[in-house]
Amino acid sequence: MKTILAIIGVLAILVGGFIYFGNNESVTPAENEDGLTEMVNDNEDNDQMGEGERQVVMPGEYQVNTDSSLVNWSGKKPLIDGYVNSGTLEISEGSILVGDGEASGSFVIDMNTLKVGLTAKKPNQETALEGHLKGEGWFNVETYPTASFVITSVEAHADSDTTFEYDIVGDLTMKGETHEVTFPATIYQTADKTVVAVASTTIDRTKWGITAGSGSFFDNLADNVIDDMIALSFKLVAN
Repeated sequence: MKTILAIIGVLAILVGGFIYFGNNESVTPAENEDGLTEMVNDNEDNDQMGEGERQVVMPGEYQVNTDSSLVNWSGKKPLIDGYVNSGTLEISEGSILVGDGEASGSFVIDMNTLKVGLTAKKPNQETALEGHLKGEGWFNVETYPTASFVITSVEAHADSDTTFEYDIVGDLTMKGETHEVTFPATIYQTADKTVVAVASTTIDRTKWGITAGSGSFFDNLADNVIDDMIALSFKLVAN
């Protein structure tokens, strides 16, 4: 049952590979310990159930509700104060199978849905940036139209029956490269049997061959260097 968390967490990782997308109305920026901007969900609809109405996910097969699920991520140019771009990606499909003490699942992200939000440092350049990020130098969505995440393990925290907190491990495939990712997630079931998962993490984009603007691979970039780390947060809903 607790393993269900892992499955939902999977989704987050998927999206985690991308760095410069647009803000969604339901999220606001906050800085994490790495100095990256996380998109923190502040929409009341994201937590309609009170703590007392949450419960551990029950065994069963769950399909991801792609209309209700939300992924946000952001990246920055660390040498330029306030230079942060952020945005969204959509989940095209996903399923979770929860058994007695075990779970499995996989998710697919449609890279063609990459959207860029307001670019504070370069106003009105959102469309241009979106095209740039979809191009060969970045995510090359023509060749790699999807990314995927497959859950490999889920570990419940000691107090997960009340906190609904788990550690999720899975394989993230992006641009033809697969690497393991691990992140914490809060996963629970609501009174109407809807499963909700919320998580945030950071990943090193260069592990997937996304090295454009990286100071780890290129010299003399000056203040055009782009942080290797990408901040990701998401809300996953499954029925």
